[in-house]
Amino acid sequence: MEKKRMCCITTIDTTLRAFVIDAMYQFVEQGYEVTLVCSSTSKLREEKGDKFRYVDMPMKRGVSVSDLLIIPWRFYRFFKHEKFDFVQYATPNASLFASIGAWMARVPIRLYCQWGIRYVGVSGIMRTILKSLEHLTCKLSTDICSASRKNLEYAVKEGLYSSDKATIIGDGGTIGVDLSKYDIEHKQDCKDEIIQKYPILKNKFVICSVGRLGRDKGSFELLEAFDKLAKERDDVALLMVGDIEGNIPSRLIPITKCKRVIFTGYTTKVNKYIAASDVLAHPSYREGFSMVIQEAMAMKLAVVTTDIPGPSEVIEDGVTGILVQPRNADSLYEGLNKILSDKNKMTEMADAGRIRCERLFNRQRMQNLTYEHRMSLMNKNL
Repeated sequence: MEKKRMCCITTIDTTLRAFVIDAMYQFVEQGYEVTLVCSSTSKLREEKGDKFRYVDMPMKRGVSVSDLLIIPWRFYRFFKHEKFDFVQYATPNASLFASIGAWMARVPIRLYCQWGIRYVGVSGIMRTILKSLEHLTCKLSTDICSASRKNLEYAVKEGLYSSDKATIIGDGGTIGVDLSKYDIEHKQDCKDEIIQKYPILKNKFVICSVGRLGRDKGSFELLEAFDKLAKERDDVALLMVGDIEGNIPSRLIPITKCKRVIFTGYTTKVNKYIAASDVLAHPSYREGFSMVIQEAMAMKLAVVTTDIPGPSEVIEDGVTGILVQPRNADSLYEGLNKILSDKNKMTEMADAGRIRCERLFNRQRMQNLTYEHRMSLMNKNL
């Protein structure tokens, strides 16, 4: 019997590593040949060995007219030669280019993993352009896997696709959380390590923000909200984990100089920084589902996040965290202050979050559901 052939595509390797590869091992074990494609696969080859095939397809991030004219044709020739049974793609550029190429090559199953909607939070002519590109990606795909129920409903309302074309995995999300990495038995050890590095955190309620620090992640509203908190109480600190994107507005520069505001930069030890914290603040403007919130819940953190599709579905408002309004520093301040002012309630939310993560978002469950979902698509197309 001829071996079935699958292909998984993202723009950069970190997305494949974080959200795709772990779910593909099950297919390899069942005899499928799985090819991984991104701008550069060299690190993946070193880490994952010969279980997968690897193909480099250089792509720029952001809007690139030259890539739009060239890369879809490269994908077309690639797909035409390889004759895959199943292609899945995620992240905006890779999905756009691969969907065009796969449609031209008539790949039978073209799955768009819509883990975010690129034009949300953008206005003006750029929103119109990005929405048109998103609509094209959806139209050329045979199937769509949305990050969450509310994201799916939003996309249908926006006219991106019909409801019968899309599904979600389980209760939402992608790959789930590796609970062995977010092991609460070692939480104190991790916390001690981070406090040794940043002694100012000792005996403080630590608010943690994880991810790309920029406008659409609500980072600037978080700085404003913390500034108000810090003026009222001296027992709080802010740990901002991740690279800063763009320039911080000049009005916020004085806040960044506060000794109780720490910028860590990029780190591979996110789990340790989360372990050193008490509350996750995730005031994003737009989100697919939010792995960071799941990881924070796994490490027993209460969560303050925005009432938008994705984050509002990961937590239970008032049970595992608090929902606040996006783009609103005052609402964020009120949510953080409410949690920090009731330590017992904060502990209850943290405990409930861990239980919810174990039940709904553990990695093994999500891997099994992903395998069942992909198999159902392939069986449907036999």
